[in-house]
Amino acid sequence: MKISDRHEVIVIFAIYWMNNKTYFYGMSKGYTGLLAYDASEVEIIDSTLSGEFIYLDNGIFYKPLIVNKLLDDLVEGLPDAYHQFIEILKKNGHIDPDFC
Repeated sequence: MKISDRHEVIVIFAIYWMNNKTYFYGMSKGYTGLLAYDASEVEIIDSTLSGEFIYLDNGIFYKPLIVNKLLDDLVEGLPDAYHQFIEILKKNGHIDPDFC
């Protein structure tokens, strides 16, 4: 899934609901983690989720985020989690091998 926040196209790795609102977690260039985007403030460019996703009580998450326990660390922007996630994405073909 891809969205645009008027500045860039962002790949989405989670959709979740909180307080009757929809949010996306995605990777923005120049940030070592996942950022939350309010669905009402972005444009959906591609609504197709690619890869394995799982449903948890408040959303749909890219499976490696949960299986590898990376979600919280990526939301906090921790560099080690970011590099581990980048390697997973490269291995699964979700980003270019020369990314970062």
